[in-house]
Amino acid sequence: MPVNLSSVGLSGINAAEAEIAVVESNITNASNPNYSVESANLAAIPAPDGAGGGVEVLGTQRAQAPFLTSQINSAQSTESLNASFAQVAQAAQTLLAPSSGADLGQAMQSMFNAFTNLSASPEDPTVRQSAIAAAGTFAQTAQQVSSQLASEANGALGGLSSLVAQVNQISSQIADLNSQITAQQARGNDPAALLDRRDGLVSQLSQLIGASADSQGNVSVNGVPLVFGANALTLGISGTGASTGLEVSLANGNQPIPTGSLGGQIGGLLSGVAAVNQVRASFDSLVTSIASAINTQHAAGYGLDGSTGNALFLIPGTSSGPIELNPAINVQNLAAASSAAGLPGDGSNASAIAALGQASGLDAAYPGSTFIEAFAQLQSDFGSLVQAANNNQQQAAATVQSLSTLKGSITGVSLNDQLTKLIEYQSALEAAGRAVQAVNDMATFLVQEVQ
Repeated sequence: MPVNLSSVGLSGINAAEAEIAVVESNITNASNPNYSVESANLAAIPAPDGAGGGVEVLGTQRAQAPFLTSQINSAQSTESLNASFAQVAQAAQTLLAPSSGADLGQAMQSMFNAFTNLSASPEDPTVRQSAIAAAGTFAQTAQQVSSQLASEANGALGGLSSLVAQVNQISSQIADLNSQITAQQARGNDPAALLDRRDGLVSQLSQLIGASADSQGNVSVNGVPLVFGANALTLGISGTGASTGLEVSLANGNQPIPTGSLGGQIGGLLSGVAAVNQVRASFDSLVTSIASAINTQHAAGYGLDGSTGNALFLIPGTSSGPIELNPAINVQNLAAASSAAGLPGDGSNASAIAALGQASGLDAAYPGSTFIEAFAQLQSDFGSLVQAANNNQQQAAATVQSLSTLKGSITGVSLNDQLTKLIEYQSALEAAGRAVQAVNDMATFLVQEVQ
């Protein structure tokens, strides 16, 4: 059967128009971060006699880079995790090492200095009152810092419900898109726009909770499913987290997700809260060790009134919680003397209390350090955690930028490239139109010759 030359030319027109339409769509979406560049999928039409039969438009083809997409999502999760961790922990670091205001190290040093002064003037009521005031300031500072650390952790957890709600909303949207994509594919339609939207939502989930997805749009967090096909599971918050007080769970708390397996903002928030709670526990434990050591020494001494066995601080039943200055302590029963026989001029017990500031090995967590050195080490250790999180965030951000640039060279829209193709396809359209016109002119000539 002879080839219909007119239909061949018309197929060329259809192909060029399809290519132009795709290019126009690419140019329109050049600034859309979730858009993947598309191209017309063409195939030659075979002719029975071996001659060219024209061209057929099979649809559009969406550029993909699944490996890079997965790597970008993973790096985004790491970046968000460390940014969220640093945000929570940075506030706690400021409480431990403030540029102004309550500072336990200064209050501790002032207290030990006050007892040094007391050892030199044990009978002076003004000096005795100053020592009591310094001990009170130490206790109040410890209370304030501990309370503020707890408030910081609780305040950070206040944002957890909003983040979990966002995860649930996005998971539901992905499940709905999965259903639409399946329906479009079943009808033979191109779901490229839906796939772009789904990729964008998966990217958001990676930043929120460290989620990843397979090629079918099934989403999970470290193996725990969030979306399976057209079904989305609901996350909830339960109050059983050992290190944070709260944890994220599936099915309204029936299946807890370990905090350590969560990424993104949620993982960083929970890890940050756990770190703040841990440093608060260490802080309270150190304060308790200081108060206990001072109480032991103070109880061994004698006040001006001859009393002995009195505690300078009230300590809670556990190592957590604030200490208090014993309200029963006054100028008369403050134990500066080592024996009743040395009253009123004996200041040796006050000297022994002051010496505790330079003694090492009194706190189990820092066996080779003095109390002041132990607190400085606590500040330094926590500061290192914050610095590490900031460094990790910067490294992850650089990785995201590098991978995104590489992916953009594959799936992104190059305006220069698209404009070049537009000129090429417009030329092809004109050429195909001239070919059809030539066939029509030839047919008209032949008809006229026959007549």
